[in-house]
Amino acid sequence: TSVLGGNIIVQHDGNVTATFQGSNAGYTSSLYLGNTRIFTSNQAAGSTFNLGNFSAGTELNFRLEVHNTGHTFFSGAAANNIDGIAHAFIDDSFGEGETLVSFEDLLGGGDRDYNDLIFSFSNTEAGANLVQNPEPSTVILLGSGMMGLAAWRLRNRPSAKP
Repeated sequence: TSVLGGNIIVQHDGNVTATFQGSNAGYTSSLYLGNTRIFTSNQAAGSTFNLGNFSAGTELNFRLEVHNTGHTFFSGAAANNIDGIAHAFIDDSFGEGETLVSFEDLLGGGDRDYNDLIFSFSNTEAGANLVQNPEPSTVILLGSGMMGLAAWRLRNRPSAKP
């Protein structure tokens, strides 16, 4: 499964290990889980970091801090980011029980190549964001349709005769 803006979910109770796969960014950035820095984009590919033990179903939320610009981006839904754009691409077909995550580090989606910080996790899978905020135009369209239906029902309601 490949999901832009998806979640990273722990598959089974147990340990999760992160492996730095590389970076193709012009900026230096760091990856965090909570307040723990895991990787920096200028370190050697292949470095690993033990994230610890988690329960199955736990969602892992990561943030990317871009040193050069001061911007911060999050894994998961686009709504998590200041520009409203998903900045992490999640792919759990990378290996058995291993999820590849790649970040875009520029505000506004940048070049959308998602190769600015690339890492993988053991014992994880991609999860889709099932709850998303609808676009304003969708809300307006739905609302006007419901109002039209209500008006039609009122107009075609049988009148009561005394």
